[in-house]
Amino acid sequence: MDRPLHRVLGFGPFSLDVTRRQLRRSGEHVALRPKSFDVLCHLVEHAGRVVPKEEIMQAVWPDVIVTDESLTRCVSDARQALDDAAQELIKTIPRRGYHFAGEVSLLAPAALPGGIGDPVQTVEVSGWSGRRPWGLAAGGAIALLLAITLAVGWPRPADRAAMERPVVAVLPFANQGGDGRQSYFAEGVSDDLTASLSRFDALFVIARDSTSRYRGIEVPSPEIGRELGARYLVQGSVQRQDERLRVTARLIEAATGRQLWAENYDRTPNGLFAVQDELISSLVGQLHARISRSELDRAARKPPERLDAYDLTLRAGALMRGVPRETRGETIAAARALYMQAVALDPNYAPAVQGLANTFLWAWIDPSLDHPIGTEFQQPAVLERAEALARHAVDLDGTMADARATLGWVLNWRHGAREGIAEFEKAFIANPNFVDFRFGLLLSHSGRAPEAVHYMKRIMKADPFHPPIYGYFLGKAYFFLGRYMEAVELIRPAMLRMPDHRPSRALYAAVNAYLGRTEETKAAVAEVMRIHPEFSIAGWMKFMRISDPEYAEKLNAGLKLAGLPE
Repeated sequence: MDRPLHRVLGFGPFSLDVTRRQLRRSGEHVALRPKSFDVLCHLVEHAGRVVPKEEIMQAVWPDVIVTDESLTRCVSDARQALDDAAQELIKTIPRRGYHFAGEVSLLAPAALPGGIGDPVQTVEVSGWSGRRPWGLAAGGAIALLLAITLAVGWPRPADRAAMERPVVAVLPFANQGGDGRQSYFAEGVSDDLTASLSRFDALFVIARDSTSRYRGIEVPSPEIGRELGARYLVQGSVQRQDERLRVTARLIEAATGRQLWAENYDRTPNGLFAVQDELISSLVGQLHARISRSELDRAARKPPERLDAYDLTLRAGALMRGVPRETRGETIAAARALYMQAVALDPNYAPAVQGLANTFLWAWIDPSLDHPIGTEFQQPAVLERAEALARHAVDLDGTMADARATLGWVLNWRHGAREGIAEFEKAFIANPNFVDFRFGLLLSHSGRAPEAVHYMKRIMKADPFHPPIYGYFLGKAYFFLGRYMEAVELIRPAMLRMPDHRPSRALYAAVNAYLGRTEETKAAVAEVMRIHPEFSIAGWMKFMRISDPEYAEKLNAGLKLAGLPE
């Protein structure tokens, strides 16, 4: 399977190499004790919010009782390493915790030793570092979430932001079969599931310390749900049978004990850590998808007068994910109305604001909308509105990866791919498990086609039933690299599955022109002009916003060679 990408976080003159556990200043290594490094890493990965002391201690010393003095010493070490005597980077928030105030960016993988394509054996430094010498794959099948990820939420008096999300508890996985050697593996699966699911802003996940009390005992699901305040329970087991390793996972509705989903994973036991990475990636995608679907079903059963901002956002999100081509404009308008109702009920609910931004962005991009909303196509004020809403969503919740990705996509259209990439990278910092296929296009447009190929192949492998747009984006990266036959083999099936998609047809014309395939080129040009009679190369290149001059010229020359009007 694909290994996680090498991750390095940058702030000021410093780079924090999460993978190799190194801190550098202007390229020079800065010594830091392991636990002090873990504390710094946790603060940097949660930059922009106050991190409670209890959270840091649970993250860095999960199985050990430590005093505040240990944490204070580590923070002092980190400040000394950063030359932060004035506490401008690591701020102490009295009676609350610590706040890392630096501007953090994800350094471009291509600039790292070995480049983006090199497999790197990682130790993931996050809230779960230091517990064991193996980590969670940030990639893998997480792309299953792309089509169904919901920005969801619901209120509790003490902590509205936390309890507006469905609460999930991952119970300790049982070690079956009597092989005590597998106990650590069973514990690792449940622990990593907890850590990984916690990365998604749509879920509130109960801490490991609260769930560990249920290890090895039988307690009815409703009772566990009441004790933990959880709506969903994840249960499972690990069993070694001869030369096979079986991991079973189940998603349970706590209040009723009803099983919502179950799956068995059979693997060979060789390379248990690699098996664990694969299992975690697949489990996270499946669980998040099933929970999202269950939440939508729950909202759909509510009478209209009882809908709150959370329910309205769920319904709007469902409309936006399943937009039929024939009624696209009407559907987007209906989703916008729901999002606006949600924002009216709760102006500070970031998922609703982000969803509303998406409706304006879609209306600006898509020329084929069959509703009065279609008049918003390419209107500058519409894109400005999308940007304002996306920025507001990020201001409301800077850790919400979906909001940063939406802003990144808006910035791409307003200012270019490089600006968009910078915001997407912040989304990946907020949630290392987050993926978005649009990032592949931005990489291509900014001159980083090799990275785009690697990224798109990884998420396509993770999601065998990916939408056709994935093939188009990968084909475009191959086109920029001059690998025209590979581009054709991807673009053609994608084009056939997207009947009115102008970009795939224009690119198909250009790539066939470079290949000297006259008949295919003529047919593609005719299709472009059928869909877009006013097509011009100059207008198209302006719309594409390709920031890399070499790549832009390659596409421009290909369109001219195909015979499209200039």
